[in-house]
Amino acid sequence: MKILICTLNSKYIHSCLAPWCLLSACRAYCKEAISLKVLEGTVNENQDKLFEKIAEEKADAVTFSCYIWNIEKTLCLCRKIKSASPDTVIILGGPEVAYNQKEILRNNSCVDFVISGEGEIVLPQLLDALSGGFSPSELDAVSFIDKGELVVKNEITGEAFDYPSPYTEEYFAALRGRIAYIESSRGCPFNCAYCLSGRCGKVRYRSLDETKREILLLAASGTKTVKFIDRTFNCDNNRAVELLRFIRKNIGTLIPEGVCFHFEINADILKSSFIDEVALFPEGTVQFEVGIQSTNKKTLESIGRKCNKERLFKNIRSLVDIGNCHIHTDLIAGLPFETDESFTNGFNECYFLGANMLQLGFLKLLHGSPLREGECFCEFSSEAPYEVISTPTMSEADLERLHIAEKELDRLYNSGRFPRTLKYLLETTGFTPFELFCFVGERLPDAPLHLDRYTDEIYGMFASSENIDAEKLRDCMLYDRIASNNSGIIPHSLYREDRRLRKVKEILAEIFPTDKGVNRCLGILYADKTVIFSDYIKKNPVTGEYGVKELPFSFFGETFFGFDIDK
Repeated sequence: MKILICTLNSKYIHSCLAPWCLLSACRAYCKEAISLKVLEGTVNENQDKLFEKIAEEKADAVTFSCYIWNIEKTLCLCRKIKSASPDTVIILGGPEVAYNQKEILRNNSCVDFVISGEGEIVLPQLLDALSGGFSPSELDAVSFIDKGELVVKNEITGEAFDYPSPYTEEYFAALRGRIAYIESSRGCPFNCAYCLSGRCGKVRYRSLDETKREILLLAASGTKTVKFIDRTFNCDNNRAVELLRFIRKNIGTLIPEGVCFHFEINADILKSSFIDEVALFPEGTVQFEVGIQSTNKKTLESIGRKCNKERLFKNIRSLVDIGNCHIHTDLIAGLPFETDESFTNGFNECYFLGANMLQLGFLKLLHGSPLREGECFCEFSSEAPYEVISTPTMSEADLERLHIAEKELDRLYNSGRFPRTLKYLLETTGFTPFELFCFVGERLPDAPLHLDRYTDEIYGMFASSENIDAEKLRDCMLYDRIASNNSGIIPHSLYREDRRLRKVKEILAEIFPTDKGVNRCLGILYADKTVIFSDYIKKNPVTGEYGVKELPFSFFGETFFGFDIDK
């Protein structure tokens, strides 16, 4: 029996651990003789070509790992497969189908079986039953339609986390430098009402020795990012510190330089020993994603998320102040009892924590989550990803305004391209961060803009505003541009014709020579009376900026800048 294990990733750069976990588990646990192969695609690929790849395998059964980002494309492929080959067995698993088996099976005749819970346990049993000609009716966590009757089985969760390693030769051959994922623990100690992680049972840990072995394998695979998918990496502080220390001590030897490790943590429970260990890491080798979600006490209580806000903020600031790691924070709009006022106040507080990224997400009513299974408190989309549309305390217009702010938050702040510009605008306009992002977003199109045009639009929007010094704004924007963009091209709004630039270049070339082939960009900051330049050799791995050298006008002599521009 030939089995094809498939999934559709959201982007090519992403890999998926699930099919490889299933491959290794089936090889270890299946009693019947079967042939197994993994096929990964993306939701952005041509669906007809994907179907052709699957059809070429002539598999007896095809499995798909299903998530909110791929369910629609997955079901479309399933229909194509079943239409072309009615005898092919189609098996779905994953969080997007595990808690709505009835809906999936009733509405999609192309689907034969839905697995709930951990596939490493269930899939081998189902494949043995199919291969051996046995009925799956006795199996736990396998749902299907039998003679017109719906058979629904509940999920099962393993008591241990000792499944075979997914990191096979085939895995590394397929990885090809993409983001690599590792799971050193499964489950979550918390039970947030919008999330499914708490449904995976108590937290279970992979052995430390096995985890360390897998860390080294992935680090040496050619990937630039190893991402831990543990829902709360630091729920066991001592274990987390030991893994961090192991990684740090092997950087530059068994772990190649340039590899970055990503972790999701709960900053509310961070210990000083964890923060102290992070401080020892080389710049840019670790990054942390910190879920804040809301600062509204009533909201947090309603979703079962305990949080000491003061401690949370203190620990985030401690990580930010270290300066050697990228910090990503998250907020969720549309949670119960959150109002427009409370959310925007919380947003502004979180902005000033100084994290490298502040993600403004929107509540998704996931199948199986307590918020979806309980009394419906909001209006949300019936199609994946089931995003909130309105709540009793936030109107559709309120949430649309947040979407406008989100767009500019990503372009102005999360891009890392305008830090000095944002600082100056917030100091001079009187806007709060949220008001500033809304102000810009309401005046610019939703469609993507080329960076040069976007820069011109921002400058034009504020240059003539009250309290704004147009030259100071230009200085900030020019500095940001030179620090973050190695093209050497200056956008139209920031360009000034100045014949002194040629002489400045000559002076700098003599005093600060560069290696052949190194690109240099320089600019004159008129309000600050400073010349700046950058040699685009190496980016800061945390901020994404190139180093910029500043020289006051006096460096070039008292009379050098003593005449007007354009003369």
